[in-house]
Amino acid sequence: MHTAATASSGSLRLALLALLALLLGVAYGENTTDAASDGGDLALTNHGALVASGIVAGIVLIVVGFFCNYFGYKLVKVLIFLAGFCVVGGLVLYAEYKIRAPHEDEKGRQLWYLGIAAIIGVIGGLILLFLYKVGVALIGALGGFALATWILSMKSGGLIHSDVGRILFIVALVVGGMVVALFIQRPAIIVASSVWGAYALFVGIDCFARTGFQYTALAFLNAPGATYETSPKVYAMIACMAVSACLGIFVQFWTTRSKKAKFLPL
Repeated sequence: MHTAATASSGSLRLALLALLALLLGVAYGENTTDAASDGGDLALTNHGALVASGIVAGIVLIVVGFFCNYFGYKLVKVLIFLAGFCVVGGLVLYAEYKIRAPHEDEKGRQLWYLGIAAIIGVIGGLILLFLYKVGVALIGALGGFALATWILSMKSGGLIHSDVGRILFIVALVVGGMVVALFIQRPAIIVASSVWGAYALFVGIDCFARTGFQYTALAFLNAPGATYETSPKVYAMIACMAVSACLGIFVQFWTTRSKKAKFLPL
């Protein structure tokens, strides 16, 4: 019974890990051996060394986060594609794990699940390029999600301790971001892309810095075994994310202040 429960918990944690990765616009297979079930670092082996998946995830998140943080509005088509990829891929992955969650020793099935979710996510992203307003709404949703996570990260275990309260808070900011993005597109896209980009950037940095900031969304979405504890290093990451987001907002407003400012061609 204990072994089955551990396997189930590990598989669910992998799903939520991958879902977080898809929300941040990247799909990767994370190494979840004993380190995952024991609460080890997402990018570490049992011996504390960075594994290949953690390195790749960190690099991709840093690159994607940086460009979204400072050039999101000019790269709006990329943002729309990523929004479609995130939402569609995440829903597919969630459905796969609800239908039949793989055991921890079924690495092949785990990779198949991630691969299928990523492929369908790509299709979703491409379709969304033809549905501009829906894409803009989802950009606002990602910004709301990142902002909610940043606010909750102010305190160990989350600023809101109630599980229901945390979920409702996240949903409220996600929906709010969608509504605002539909009514004031340019400011909303700039703010949402800067906040989401800054969050992705510092989650990527934390794959190497290992302060614990990368656990925020997992812990707040009630992933099994995921805990979030604040520390001076975590607060430094929180502050740096805020500074980066504000700087990104300033840079984007400044570089797109001209009425002739256009999106960068893809």
